Amino acid sequence: MNHSCRQITRFGNARQNQRSEQLWPIVGQRCDTFSTMTTDIEKQLIETNLRFRIATRTAKLGYWVFDVKSSHVEVSEELLNQLGLPPDYKWTLQSWKDRLHPDDYDRAITQLATVTDGQPTEYFNVFRLQHSNGGYRWVESIGDFIYDDNGDLVRMIGTHQDITRRIEIEQALDAALENSIRMNESLQRSNQELEQFAYVASHDLRSPLRGLQNLTAWIREDMEEAGQEVPESVLEHCSTMGKQIARMQSLLDGLLAYARIDQTYTSTEPVDLNQIVSEAIAFVEAPEDFEVRLESELPTIIGNSSPVMRVMVNLIDNAVKHHPGPSGTIVIRGGVAEDGTAEVIVEDDGRGIPEEHRERVFRMFETLKNDRASGKGGMGLAMVRKLVLSCGGTIRFDASPLGGAAAITHWPTDASQAKHKKSPELTHRLLEVITGSTDPTDVESTESTNGQ
Repeated sequence: MNHSCRQITRFGNARQNQRSEQLWPIVGQRCDTFSTMTTDIEKQLIETNLRFRIATRTAKLGYWVFDVKSSHVEVSEELLNQLGLPPDYKWTLQSWKDRLHPDDYDRAITQLATVTDGQPTEYFNVFRLQHSNGGYRWVESIGDFIYDDNGDLVRMIGTHQDITRRIEIEQALDAALENSIRMNESLQRSNQELEQFAYVASHDLRSPLRGLQNLTAWIREDMEEAGQEVPESVLEHCSTMGKQIARMQSLLDGLLAYARIDQTYTSTEPVDLNQIVSEAIAFVEAPEDFEVRLESELPTIIGNSSPVMRVMVNLIDNAVKHHPGPSGTIVIRGGVAEDGTAEVIVEDDGRGIPEEHRERVFRMFETLKNDRASGKGGMGLAMVRKLVLSCGGTIRFDASPLGGAAAITHWPTDASQAKHKKSPELTHRLLEVITGSTDPTDVESTESTNGQ
């Protein structure tokens, strides 16, 4: 009898050995090889299974297998863990139905029936299942299908992911967005009402002021017609009253002009800043001893030329009027900023603005002491800021290398950069002035606060 065996090499090849005396050693080698291979495979399976369990637990991802014909359901330990159930819990189709949230029951059952009764292409279902603690967990279930040779659906295999945290975040964001929309709508209504109130108030208050002004003139005329000499004290009082009336008229004029800036400029036409600034310089007509120059090439922006022109005229005129000397230098320069917006800087060699007042100068009715005496209303820079914001730009003051103030404006060069805002202070400042709780002629400003 011819004895033979097949030797299995480490590479999986087989060769014939005709020497019977080598039978046992070869068999021993074969057994050792199979044993080693089996051990390695078992280790790999254990390691793979461990990684899979860690991954599914971390992702809160369970799985299920549903036999369509028998309605038998097999689920993973992670799926049970998500619902606070023990690993040996007997999960059935009825278990799933019993734990469905009442608000999700009909939709979830209908979704499952739709795929089991037809020729589905996908299964996707989101519902809430009751946890063992009585609460509910949001679940996202996605499945695939297995068909027999006849094309009939026999089994569904899918995942079961706990998405409660995601849903809670989405709901919180939705609630915050809804609240933000309501607040924005309320704020817009308030702004519209207040701006309308400012317009009406400033317009209607002109009549009694004119009456007061006429009254002072009539008193003097009546006394003169009666042959009475008007006392010096009466003349001084009438003069003071006239100045206060003029001051109030100036405040009302500024308030009316401020209220009329009631629109958001969303035009997308190109605006040549070089042309705008050149026209603004010519419009201001600074004294001969003032040098006003455009020092650098400015970019073209996207917007509306009218408010930009008003801003540039106001800033240049402001620098001229509040310069402490009979002569001075005003430079306009700029370019493209790091954020892509167009930067335009109007700077002078005047007294400048202390750092602590650089935001305050934009408030309504802020004036310098010498401006109060001249009857100025203190609305100039408040209107400038409102115009800039309405175009989607920004404005701030800084120190200038020339020694004075630098008004730094940024303008959008395309529609995506625009951040349209409303000036926020109309409410309390207006009510303070109308009700008399704050005297607009007695604002705590310093002589060095340039720009009102």
